[in-house]
Amino acid sequence: MPDLITVGMGELKTGGQGDTLAAYGIGSCVVIVCYDRIKPVAAMLHGMLPEKPAKKADSNRYIDCGIENLVKAMLDAGSGINTMEAKFFGGARMFDVKQEGESIGDRNAKKAREALEKKGIKITGQDTGSTYGRNIEYSVKDRQAVIRSFMSGTKTL
Repeated sequence: MPDLITVGMGELKTGGQGDTLAAYGIGSCVVIVCYDRIKPVAAMLHGMLPEKPAKKADSNRYIDCGIENLVKAMLDAGSGINTMEAKFFGGARMFDVKQEGESIGDRNAKKAREALEKKGIKITGQDTGSTYGRNIEYSVKDRQAVIRSFMSGTKTL
């Protein structure tokens, strides 16, 4: 039976045919959706920080090890690395909009792109940056994400 599967900060969840994976209130965090372009399976990671500190345990809170876990979850669900594609969202500069250099949101989006490219996973879309939050709902069946934001309205990717 189809479900709405909510993915909170630092979480990773998978879904199948008819399921919708959702993350709400995305600011500087980055949400990565990895999906199979052939099979009806997808996984969503809600990463908070770009890299795991040296002495911390692996966690889905960190984009670098979270993407490792995301790929493993997809393989466990029957996907092949050659049929995986990804979309990612968030990475906003929510505070100190006049600060110099990369914000945490910029660094999160950059790490997501680097990690996906390193794995050879094609990025088919992204909605990142700016200064506003987002809500993401990804339909596994349709392979589409609906992005809602008070500041920029609704779009589908």
